[in-house]
Formats: sequence, C-alpha cells, structure tokens
Amino acid sequence: MISLDNSDRKILNLIQNDATLTHQDIADRTGVSATSVWRRIKNLEEVGVIRGQVALLDPKKIGMQVCALISLGLVRHGEDTRIEFEEFIASRSEVMECYAVVGNYDYMLVVMVANVEDYEVFLSRHLLSHPLVASSNSAFTLRRVKYTTAHSLEI
Repeated sequence: MISLDNSDRKILNLIQNDATLTHQDIADRTGVSATSVWRRIKNLEEVGVIRGQVALLDPKKIGMQVCALISLGLVRHGEDTRIEFEEFIASRSEVMECYAVVGNYDYMLVVMVANVEDYEVFLSRHLLSHPLVASSNSAFTLRRVKYTTAHSLEI
C-alpha cells in the first residue's frame, strides 16, 4: 500500500470526481501550489495509484438499455482453466466487469447490451457455448441505484 498524506488525499478526491480540473483549480481548492499539484499527480501516476483518466459514458444514452448480472460456474478448476476463461471474458465487449468469487459460483459478470435479444445472443452463442462454462444464473437490473468510480479517501 502507498502512503498518502492529506494533500495527496485532497487531490485524489478532487480528480476522481472531475479529472478535467486544472492544476491551478486543484491548487486553489487544496492550498497546495500548482507546481506541487503537478508533481504529486505525476508521482501518483508513476507509482500506479492513478491508473489513467477516462470519460464515463451514460449507458442509456449510447443505447445500452439492458444490464445483466451473471453468476457462472466452470466445469473444472485449475490455473490453465482460469487463464483460458479470463482471456475469453477479456475479449468480450459485452462484459463490463468480471469478478472471481467464492461460493456457489466461480465468477460474477456485469454485462451491458442494447436489448434482450442481444443478451440472448451473447448468452447462448458465446457464454453458454464456451466449453469451460458449466452453469449460469442471470438477473436483470431494474435501475441503477448507485454507481461511482471514486474511492472515498479520509482526510
């Protein structure tokens, strides 16, 4: 774990919510000089705390109307199986998130598609036809109650 001081935490809290802030904007809000802000951000990037900057899209506005949560089990368990399955999942644009889990299933997926027909195609032609997939259970979301990419850093 990386040691963060209060200035680092303030900077990170700000840029997690708006990565378009200028160094001067951040300096004005944190009481740290713009040069120090630049240096701190550069360091946080170099040590991997900041992995990148992205634009977050509204799924509905780009036609992604269906969000499914899929629990699935594999036919066998081993390093080769895990690697092959995870490479397959990484290649599928419908899969937004994938978690290895413990319990009744091996993985939990978050899948976004335009409509139920696209979901059926993904499920039947791609996911369930994969030789490593033994079982699955799907749930469709009704609405998103909370979504954030920001980690709360105590100051």
